[in-house]
Amino acid sequence: MPAKFIYTGIHVSDLKKSIAFYRRALGMKLLFTARIKETGGQVAWLKSKGSQQILELNWYPRKYKYGGRSGLDHLAFELKDAVAEYRKLSTKYKGTIPPFEEGKWMLAYVKDPDGNWIELGSRLRKKSSRT
Repeated sequence: MPAKFIYTGIHVSDLKKSIAFYRRALGMKLLFTARIKETGGQVAWLKSKGSQQILELNWYPRKYKYGGRSGLDHLAFELKDAVAEYRKLSTKYKGTIPPFEEGKWMLAYVKDPDGNWIELGSRLRKKSSRT
């Protein structure tokens, strides 16, 4: 399965103000907000009427070493096997974050040639209760 572009994540300095801007100024619908235990930050997903694209707003505490101040945070791609893709790409590109589980996803990150984070994600399958 080729990589499927699923959303753009941007880093924001104030999540509440950013949500209000995208809702009021651009008419986007807030899909959900959540805390992210792995980063200590918060996330919000928004969507415009008639569009399949998702805008992910990311806020991180100052101590989080991978977060920027504002602007592009990452581009997200869904893959069949994020770990295998990470293994392949991490030998070619510097600045990676090894695979880890976050909610229902296995995620890993690599940087593109300009240093932009690229999220590689695959949905975790439920473990069978049969042994």
